[in-house]
Amino acid sequence: MAAGVSPITVSRAFSAPHQLHPQTRQHVLETARDMGYLPRPRQPVEPAAGPRRCVIGVINPQLDNPFFHELACALAQLGQARQMDVLIMDSRDSSVQEAAAVDRLIACGVDAIILTVISADRRYRPGYFERLEKAGIAVILMDREVTAPHHGGVYIDNLDCGYQAGLWMRQQPVERLLILSGPSESMITIGRVSGIREALAGSAISLEVHYGGFSMAPTERFLDERLDRPSLPDALIGINNQITLGILTAYRRARLALPEHAGGPRLLCIDGIRHAELLDVAIPSIRHDLVTMATQAMDLVEDALHAGSRRGTRQIVRSRLQLPDDRA
Repeated sequence: MAAGVSPITVSRAFSAPHQLHPQTRQHVLETARDMGYLPRPRQPVEPAAGPRRCVIGVINPQLDNPFFHELACALAQLGQARQMDVLIMDSRDSSVQEAAAVDRLIACGVDAIILTVISADRRYRPGYFERLEKAGIAVILMDREVTAPHHGGVYIDNLDCGYQAGLWMRQQPVERLLILSGPSESMITIGRVSGIREALAGSAISLEVHYGGFSMAPTERFLDERLDRPSLPDALIGINNQITLGILTAYRRARLALPEHAGGPRLLCIDGIRHAELLDVAIPSIRHDLVTMATQAMDLVEDALHAGSRRGTRQIVRSRLQLPDDRA
């Protein structure tokens, strides 16, 4: 044998290595490699030299919400175009998971975080903001504004959203309007409901406002009871897409004519519901320019990292009314 050992020793080197002395097995393997029976181990490849890519963390409260999902996709595409690595995390509307996501991104050594906090209360200020400031990580706020330290933010013009919704509703043959809204202390709620009230000022429309949550379940629970009472609304405004889906679910469960169907009430959704036609309902909506929001957020990231001259800048993005027959 080329290795100077018996055939049974060679066999044991491959099939029962524990029965051989380590040096004997190593000698057999090296001989097999020299004879071409085994490949040589690959040498580690040195990484190509080049500039370090910036790493951006993105934290959203509800990635299963189409609004935040589409926003995250836009940020990821922009990151790829700008040679940045984007790490996307979902806090799932939990303060515990939000703080954990921040700590994981700090441990990853990100350069900046684009953050949508779980609370729409401007006074919300969790302790991780101090940890981010100490770590020197730039924070760009998205959609929800808080007073904690940050390097600017991008926000929807919620007052204008409500105003546009109210103006459209004022032009409809409507007598009793029900607004299904989020928490009363939310800045999003305050802005959108205030805009609706301003647009309807002086009109003959009777206005009812329900303050609940931003998700489907609270809306469904309220309407399950409200739809059993007389004087049903002949028009509704869902303050966001999840609330509007809750409206449709409650009406279907109550076996009432669906909004925007023959015999049903008018309905307008702030946020919009993509592919609503699959639900057999065409809903007028206030649509947000998510690409512009994502672009401005990435611009603020670059300003914070490279210039540092726009700390605290507020970027406001205006939305627009989109009717079912508007394909633009």
